[in-house]
Amino acid sequence: MGSLGIMGEVKTINDLTPSEAGAVGTFVGMIAALVIVFYIVTVIATWKIFKKAGEPGWKCLIPIYNIYIMYKIVGMKAWFWAILLTTIVGYAVISLDGSSYLFTEAKPDFNSFDASKHVPTVISFIAMFVVSIWGGILYDWRTSKAFGHGVAFFIGLLFFQPIFWLILGFDSSKYHKKAVMGATTKKKEGKEEKE
Repeated sequence: MGSLGIMGEVKTINDLTPSEAGAVGTFVGMIAALVIVFYIVTVIATWKIFKKAGEPGWKCLIPIYNIYIMYKIVGMKAWFWAILLTTIVGYAVISLDGSSYLFTEAKPDFNSFDASKHVPTVISFIAMFVVSIWGGILYDWRTSKAFGHGVAFFIGLLFFQPIFWLILGFDSSKYHKKAVMGATTKKKEGKEEKE
């Protein structure tokens, strides 16, 4: 039997009447359909973004490679590799350190976790957090600049990325490679002038 909860009695799947099971199935089906539709629309938007930047649209369909191409589009290939390497090394350190139990237990006991005994794990978490957050912020800024948008669009990408990604895919903005490569080019020109 179930226990009394906020909405009444909590039931298991076996305790549901046929009409209740039908309602649950309908709800789950509607959510699944919405997720699939949103995914398809996002893929179409990403395809259009790639086309705007002069990349073949099919590249957006290949996992991980599509992220690399997007980082390339916004002039951040080195950041892609830094984030990837930090993540791989970080999870390897966490696994080798023996503290991966924090991720595998149903209810990990964080109170018994002694950070001083797991310094590599703590450093890995901090490194992954800093590189991912800073790289993500820079990525959103460069994406906004690459397609001719300003600070407001950057803030939208930062806080409402799925919505602004769709806007970017379906709006009439154009890709500006010079806006992305401008900072790198100015640094190189400055060095050449000094020599």
